[in-house]
Amino acid sequence: MEVVKFIQSFSNPFLDRFFQLFTMIGEDYFFILVMALVYWCLDKNFGYRLGFAYLSSGGLNCIIKEIFAVPRLIGKEGIRSLRVETAGGYSFPSGHTQTTATLWTSLLLKIKKRWFTILAFFIIFLVGFSRLYLGVHRPVDVVFGFLIGFAWVFFVNYLFELAVESGRKSWLLLLILPAIVGLIFVRTFTYYKVVGTLLSIFTGFLVEPVYIRYKSDGALWQQGIKLIVGLAVLLFLQSFLKNLLPEAPGADLLRYYLMGIWVTIIAPFLFKYFFNRGNRKQIKS
Repeated sequence: MEVVKFIQSFSNPFLDRFFQLFTMIGEDYFFILVMALVYWCLDKNFGYRLGFAYLSSGGLNCIIKEIFAVPRLIGKEGIRSLRVETAGGYSFPSGHTQTTATLWTSLLLKIKKRWFTILAFFIIFLVGFSRLYLGVHRPVDVVFGFLIGFAWVFFVNYLFELAVESGRKSWLLLLILPAIVGLIFVRTFTYYKVVGTLLSIFTGFLVEPVYIRYKSDGALWQQGIKLIVGLAVLLFLQSFLKNLLPEAPGADLLRYYLMGIWVTIIAPFLFKYFFNRGNRKQIKS
């Protein structure tokens, strides 16, 4: 707490706005944007790898939080907490830091440029620091969030490589089955959303390469249309399904599963149909 109080002793309106904006890099909407860009426009196979790593890391974070049940600093004397709407549940480890570490470690392992590696670690540091400045985490939450997120990437990448190189996608059940079992014990909305999305990525990984065989390349104007239309429909589905389905963890699991199916199966099918007319016969067959 004393470390957080010291950091907050330098607070001012500019830093309040800066760190509230920067902490958003560690939130789901940023991942959705990156995932859509990678999967639809850059590298479909890396999109799967990225999705499995990020989402399973988020699920793991929820499980660890429930095990340790460390209360947050919010409401503690002398602590000023901002953007508390993104700080639900327990404190240890920091979910923003862990998933940010997972996302950017995955990206730097793919890009393998020195400048990008420096940028990635700088962003991870600032997201973690923002959680301290905003008064929603302790330093130990941030440190362990980084360590777990960083290490988790290598574990998931190893499983993914086994699944691809051996042709046995069942290796990924080592991620999927524990996540499903966790639904019995972790009854939070966040966890059910994560598992629903993870299941949709796994479904796409099984179905899309067999029946759709989508290719991520295309002209710049096509990529722009894919991203704009795809994200617009995704936001519509999120709002429509939220109003249609009851407010319950199970409903959120279904909602995020259907949203993920749009990303991994339906949108690629439509993009291929409209932008790769020469492959229409292949689609129909």
